Amino acid sequence: MQADPTAQQALLQVADLDTQVARLRHRRKSLPENVQLAELQAKRGKLSEQIVAGQTRLTDAEAEQERLEIDLAPAQARLKRNQEKIDSGLITQKALQPMLDEVEHLKGRIANLEDTQLEIMQRIEDETEAIDRLTAARKEIETTMRDLLASRDKSAAELDIQITNIAEQRSTLAGRLPAELIALYDKIAQRVGGTGAAELRARRCGGCGLELDVSELKRHAHASPDEVLRCEECGRILVRTDNSGL
Repeated sequence: MQADPTAQQALLQVADLDTQVARLRHRRKSLPENVQLAELQAKRGKLSEQIVAGQTRLTDAEAEQERLEIDLAPAQARLKRNQEKIDSGLITQKALQPMLDEVEHLKGRIANLEDTQLEIMQRIEDETEAIDRLTAARKEIETTMRDLLASRDKSAAELDIQITNIAEQRSTLAGRLPAELIALYDKIAQRVGGTGAAELRARRCGGCGLELDVSELKRHAHASPDEVLRCEECGRILVRTDNSGL
């Protein structure tokens, strides 16, 4: 391919602009807020799991307390009735001892149920306090995340502006170059995942760093200024300058 040396020189400007855009996009993708947000999101997720587990235990404890109250109420009512009968003195001597035995049994059962009730009430209190602490911690994390999101979005917007400005410069510059030349550049850039042209400097390709061998140097030295040279290693367009060493 043939192209005016000036147009070839302009490819280095295009490459520089492409490099700037690549760096800015990398910065946008690697904003420190993203790392912090990922860490906080993981913590928030763990807290949410702990809250759900705590709420499940709380619900179970409350259901157990409800069942216990259902068992406790009739036992207390029967104890009260029996005690009233005993205190009235109207119960026969024959029926008194069985009733006294039942009263003692009811007192023991009620005592056990009330002890269990106190344990459940303590569990409910502990679970409620734990859920409140976890919820407060999650809320604090969410507040921090909102601040980080605002900061990240602001930084990203600033980088987007820079990227857009450089992309516009690149588009303007590329539009002044021969269509065939810029098409070749873009094709190479897409293949190598970077820029499509590099300076031939001190007998090395500025893209891959390969030092040209003697025969290749001779061929390049005798090539017409209009000839578009290519690196044998990476395929980039080699742009000759005063520093090429030819």
